[in-house]
Amino acid sequence: MARLLPLLLLLFLTVLLSRLPSPCASLPIRLNLTHINSKFSNISIEDRNLLAIKRGKLRLAFISSRLSTSLVDVQTNVQYSNQEYSADLAIGTPPVSVSVLLDTGSDLIWTKCEQGSAYNPSASSTYSPLSCGSTFCQNELTSCSDGSTCSFYSPYGSATVGGTMGAETFSFGGTNVPSLAFGCSNSEMGSATTISGLLGMGGGQLSLVSQLGSEKFSYCLTPYDSQSTSPLFLGSLANPDSSSQTTPLGQSPNIPTYYYLSLQGITVGSTKLSIPSSAFAISSDGSGGLIIDSGTSFTMLVPSAYDVLKQEFQSQMGLPVASGNTFDLCFSSPSDGSFQPPKLIFNFQGADMDLPKENYLVSDAGGSLLCLAILPSDQSLSLFGNFQQQNMHIVYDVQGGNLYFAPAQCANL
Repeated sequence: MARLLPLLLLLFLTVLLSRLPSPCASLPIRLNLTHINSKFSNISIEDRNLLAIKRGKLRLAFISSRLSTSLVDVQTNVQYSNQEYSADLAIGTPPVSVSVLLDTGSDLIWTKCEQGSAYNPSASSTYSPLSCGSTFCQNELTSCSDGSTCSFYSPYGSATVGGTMGAETFSFGGTNVPSLAFGCSNSEMGSATTISGLLGMGGGQLSLVSQLGSEKFSYCLTPYDSQSTSPLFLGSLANPDSSSQTTPLGQSPNIPTYYYLSLQGITVGSTKLSIPSSAFAISSDGSGGLIIDSGTSFTMLVPSAYDVLKQEFQSQMGLPVASGNTFDLCFSSPSDGSFQPPKLIFNFQGADMDLPKENYLVSDAGGSLLCLAILPSDQSLSLFGNFQQQNMHIVYDVQGGNLYFAPAQCANL
C-alpha cells in the first residue's frame, strides 16, 4: 500500500493539472485597431468605397474556393489586400513594434523577417525555430520536407507568403505572451508585399485565439469616418454587455477557421421577407452559409436573399432610384432632412440585430446619392461585413458556441 501512495498522488496531480485552464487563457489583453481608410486620406469617399467593394468581392471568391472543392477555382484572381483593420503590437526581446492586419477569417500569425524588415529573429533572445515534432507543424499550412526545418506556405490567391515557423514572445498592449507559434516570412509575392504581417483570429490551431486558449474574444468597431481606434479584447476583458443578445456561433468541421451565423430571415420596415430557408444553409459540399467576417467591408448576400431585399427596400424607401457607379441600389438623396428610411433587421436564430441607418445606408457621388451598403454575392456563400458591425460590441464565445452583440459607443470602451 505504501508503494501505491506515491503513484496515486501522482495520478491525482496529473488529472488536476490537466483540468486547469491554459496559463494564457485568462490574460486580459486589449489592442487598438485602426481602419484601413485612415491610410487613404488623399482619395475620395467614393474611391474608398470602390476599393472596399473590390476587396470584399475578391475575399468572397477566395473563401468560397477554399470551402468547396466543387466550385470553380478563382484563386488566381484574388488579391491579398482584402483586410480592413490593423493592430500595433511588439515582437521579440528586445521588443520591436510591428503593425499587422486583423483577420477573423485566417488562422496563421505571421510577420516579415527578411532583411530590412522591422523584426529580425537573429536579434531577439527569445526567438527559437519551431521543431518538426511540434504540434504546430502538423497542419495544411506547414511542412517539414528536409526533416529539420518547419516551414510554412500560405497562398492568398495571386499572393503568397512563405518562410519558417518559429516561437517568439509577443507583446499585446503591454501584456507579454511567450512562445507563440508564428510564421517568419522571408518570401512574399503579389500584394502581400505591401503589408507587414497578419494576426489570425480564426478557429484553427495556429490562430491567436486557439494558441492562447481563449474562450472568448471581442471587438467594437468605430464608424468608418471616426478618428478613434477600435478596441479588441481577449481573455477576461472579452465580456458581453448586460443588454447583449445571443445567437449560435458555428464552425465548419472541415475548415474550423470560419465563424458561421444562423441567419433565419431579414425584415425591412415591418415586413419579414420571403427568403427561402436554403438561402443561408451550408451545403453537403461545404459551400453556402453566412460567415461573419472582420475582413470584409460590406455584407454580401446570395441572390435568392439579396434580390428579395432589394425589391422590398426599393419599394419602402419612397425615393427615386438613381444609377450609381459604386453600389447596386442607390437613390437620389432626400432634400428633406427629416426623411427616415425603413428599418433593416437581421433575424438571427434567437436574436434580432436592428441596424441603425448609419450601418446600412451610405452617401455616394459627392452626397447626391444614398445607397444600400449591402451587395449581391456572386458565390453560393454570404458574408456579414464589418460596416454592418459598426458601433456594436461583438463577443465571440468560441468555447460556448455563441455570439453576443449589443449596440455600443465603441470609442468609449
